[in-house]
Amino acid sequence: MSKWIKKPVVQCRVILACLVAFWASSALAQAPKEAQKGAQNPTGQEAGKPSGAAVERPLISTGLDSDAIARTWPDSSVWLEPPEEEPVLALFEPEAETPAKGAVVILADEGQSPASGLAAALRQPMARAGWAVMVLGLEMPPYEVQEARRQRGLEAPEEAGAPDTDAADETGDKPGESVMIDVMASDDVEALANQYQARIQKTLAAAAGNLDGRGYSRVAMVGVGRAAGHVTRAATASGGQDVSALVWIAPAFSQSDSIALTESLGEPGAPKVLELHSARSSLGAGGMAQRSPKQREAAFRRAGIAGYSRQPVAMTEQPQPREAQALTNRISAWLDSER
Repeated sequence: MSKWIKKPVVQCRVILACLVAFWASSALAQAPKEAQKGAQNPTGQEAGKPSGAAVERPLISTGLDSDAIARTWPDSSVWLEPPEEEPVLALFEPEAETPAKGAVVILADEGQSPASGLAAALRQPMARAGWAVMVLGLEMPPYEVQEARRQRGLEAPEEAGAPDTDAADETGDKPGESVMIDVMASDDVEALANQYQARIQKTLAAAAGNLDGRGYSRVAMVGVGRAAGHVTRAATASGGQDVSALVWIAPAFSQSDSIALTESLGEPGAPKVLELHSARSSLGAGGMAQRSPKQREAAFRRAGIAGYSRQPVAMTEQPQPREAQALTNRISAWLDSER
């Protein structure tokens, strides 16, 4: 073969070798990507899972974890059985001194279990003070009820009467927001709220009945935060268990509860009430949604209600578990004085 023929052949071989090397490097670089894609189907799902399977997401529970609490506190757990309702967990602590001074039902603030928050922290100090204690958690109201409350601007002012147009304008409400408020104030939401309240009333009655069955003839009720309205309704309801006294700790009343307070506490035989509130909070005026303790006291005096008293306490406006002992001292001393 002449050198003129050999030279083009060599050049072709060199070009062919370069093309093969380039193709091989590209294939190797693409392999990891193809392997990664191979683990998924065309919709981006992982291999081995059906195309219609839902994507797993963390589950957030809004319950009170009663089963877990019962396993943690087996000796203190009591399952109450309100009529036509699911069993409800309570934590019971007998008096540390005998004879007992009486028994106390403590209802936690919204969203707190019987093993959390201030209500749980009061259980043992009150028992050491000579009181049998039954602590109940308070589940959050249904979402629709919460949303209606939020849409109304954290509830309307406690004084009866709707806000005027100018007040609504100052809040910056838009026409669309007003429509939402009307929707959330529907009969369906009201029915949900009534069912929620009825369930809590049955639970409180079951707790008082359980203590009565244990031989405690004197039962007081304590409500923390929004629980104050529920214990007041239970204590003043006709045909309910006899409740000797009420204690409100940093109460937050709904509009309907606040309007009914003067009437229910003015009834003959109504229990006496102690309100414990933060000394740091303003006593001169309440906010848009809440009367101050001082305003509440003045309203009760105008109505001739003599069984109400309030005490400022050196605590945060939303009391914490660390303040349980100071509150126990106030509650126990007041209950002793009312015997």
